[in-house]
Amino acid sequence: MKYVVSLVLAGWLASVAQAQPLPVTKGLEVRDDQLSEKQLKDFQQLTQQKVAEFQRYLSIIADPSQSGQVRELAIENAQMLFLPDSRMQVGSVKSKLLVKEYPLTVYLRRLRNLEKKYFDVNITFYDLALVGDWEKTQTGYVTTATYFQHFQGRGKDGRMQYEDKTVKQLGVDLRNRKDPFYAEHRWTVLLGDVRVTEVQPKKPNQ
Repeated sequence: MKYVVSLVLAGWLASVAQAQPLPVTKGLEVRDDQLSEKQLKDFQQLTQQKVAEFQRYLSIIADPSQSGQVRELAIENAQMLFLPDSRMQVGSVKSKLLVKEYPLTVYLRRLRNLEKKYFDVNITFYDLALVGDWEKTQTGYVTTATYFQHFQGRGKDGRMQYEDKTVKQLGVDLRNRKDPFYAEHRWTVLLGDVRVTEVQPKKPNQ
């Protein structure tokens, strides 16, 4: 139960924290098309937090020791962090690098079902996500965030069956959207497509 409560709270806090009121000029004119440098830096930090939140959900979804209810809630909350129709690349190396791409919803389901292939699945992350500078667009701002993932899959005997370290880069979209929680337009961050930039495999222990 404590996992369910924490996941619900995390999702609610994310919806509250990610939204900021529209900037106002000295003449009290509301600006709905641009942000100040300070606001952009704040949104860079928020992007780091959202990536970290997504990483926590991935670890929960992949963990067979978590209850089905907790894992399902993590899937729902993870999808709320992303733009609709976002896609995820997955990389693996056996004899050569193989990269496949799935809709995010399909990827999250496949991640949950890895327990059918491995007895134990562990996904951890090292270093903070690296968030680039914002680039102005007609609809708002975009940037990328890079994160570093360590995947381990073990068999029933405890031996490592597959292990790798992957570098992934995801798109980030910042724009003035109608926020359902506040029922008004606010600047919000949503994550986008995720692509594989590097995979470092490790041979399983014999």
